[in-house]
Amino acid sequence: MPRTSSFPSGHSASAFAFALAASRELPEAGVVLFPLAAGVAYSRVYLGVHYPSDVVAGGAFGAAVGMATRAALRNLRLDLSTVSGSSRTPSLPSEAILVTSPRAGRSRKLTRARRALEKQRIHVAEELEIEHLDRLPELLRTANAEPRLVIAAGGDGTVGSVAGRLAGADNPLGILPLGTGNDFARSLDIPLNPRRAARLLSTGEISRIDLGRLTRPAGPPKYFAHAATVGLNVDFAKLATRASVRGRLGRLTYLAAAVYAVRERTTFTCTLRHDGCAQEMDLLQLSVISAPVIGGALGLSVRNPRGAKHRLDVLAVEDVSPLRMLRAGLFLLLGIKRSVPGIRALQVEHLRVDSPHPLGLSLDGELDGNLPGQFEAIVGAVRVIAPRPS
Repeated sequence: MPRTSSFPSGHSASAFAFALAASRELPEAGVVLFPLAAGVAYSRVYLGVHYPSDVVAGGAFGAAVGMATRAALRNLRLDLSTVSGSSRTPSLPSEAILVTSPRAGRSRKLTRARRALEKQRIHVAEELEIEHLDRLPELLRTANAEPRLVIAAGGDGTVGSVAGRLAGADNPLGILPLGTGNDFARSLDIPLNPRRAARLLSTGEISRIDLGRLTRPAGPPKYFAHAATVGLNVDFAKLATRASVRGRLGRLTYLAAAVYAVRERTTFTCTLRHDGCAQEMDLLQLSVISAPVIGGALGLSVRNPRGAKHRLDVLAVEDVSPLRMLRAGLFLLLGIKRSVPGIRALQVEHLRVDSPHPLGLSLDGELDGNLPGQFEAIVGAVRVIAPRPS
């Protein structure tokens, strides 16, 4: 038993100081940290080394210290990012363009994202809705002809559309993931929390990221950041992208669209030409993937996004049962390198898709015309602000 004064409880103070300070930086951690801090405080009374008033006073004192930590660092002009060895993104433009999508799955968090940008002292000179993206080229430069930071606030469709307009440009791309799947952001380990994603724009690094490019017989080339898909995903997108359906079903839209796509599934015939060979196949789904994470929150990864090989991943799904598709998904989720009959995985630099009939196409989750066409990986096509590799 301690022989010194028991007031206040030091264990309770340090436990609650850490729990509150850490939770302000990582809100998701509070669910775990606060019950642990309460457990520490209770243990002091249970062991008979403190009175209840000691732990209450200690917890209150620790919480006050935890609350004051960020303000103290700011007043001392210290940056928390220096603790982890990172620094402000080099040559970050002084002005930004914010591209928004009112149809994004988490668009209601846009107000929070704007406040987070203001906290990071990122000056948004222009705000542009995705429907008016044709105006972006005229906004890429400041009055002094300096490149502006372009921030895509939305899901994969918004990010892919903006990235395509920045292919080959010197404007850096920042991402505030406000979509439902956010597979491109997940591929780069960009935080899904708007506040943390905004902070990354000041503390991350500018990386050169590959894009996929589609060239068709008519029209200009199209870029995609995440994936181009034919088959089930197109049937899914036809329902999931309808504003009337989103307004009626809300969060159940994606579930309803998935059920519809599986129920109405039909095969299509196509010929895949790559690496000097041609394969004629009857498929349910064809995915040409640039960013390696698929499946939204499931985080199914087909490869390392920072790997040395600049290739497109191709998943060709024949007319297999839903159970077999689920099995293939579980293998991806668990990282098991095992093939599943009827599901083929390829890595290619170039892929041509031909078909006797036009095939409806989805680029980054948005309907975009038909195939046939030629796919290729464009190395380092866009400059993206991403976390520093650990």
